[in-house]
Amino acid sequence: MNRLILLLGLLMFTFSGELAAQMTAKSPLAPTSPNSTELEINEWSIYADQESSTYFIDFEQLAVNVNKISVKNTSGQTLWQEDVFDLPVNSIYELDFSDFTAGHYVIELEAFTGIIRKVVIHRG
Repeated sequence: MNRLILLLGLLMFTFSGELAAQMTAKSPLAPTSPNSTELEINEWSIYADQESSTYFIDFEQLAVNVNKISVKNTSGQTLWQEDVFDLPVNSIYELDFSDFTAGHYVIELEAFTGIIRKVVIHRG
């Protein structure tokens, strides 16, 4: 009987450590590593209107849950960002580029599993 109790206690101790490790969640506000995995996207995930002044991000077309959207210049400097982890997965997000000057930009979508990047040309 003592062996059975000892064995059950040992099993509970072993699995409780694994469960606690699985339950530890990363905060949506925590920065992602610069070495994050680059994820694939399809052509319909991020698209522009005819004037290229508004970009649409279709969350439903993405295979991941996005927690942050950033716009960076070609030097990698963040020009704009917003946390979007609380938006529904069937949202279409409108990203207004009308305040940006003409040029090349990178739209970066950060997820817990990696980063999606798309280079866009804004005509201004």
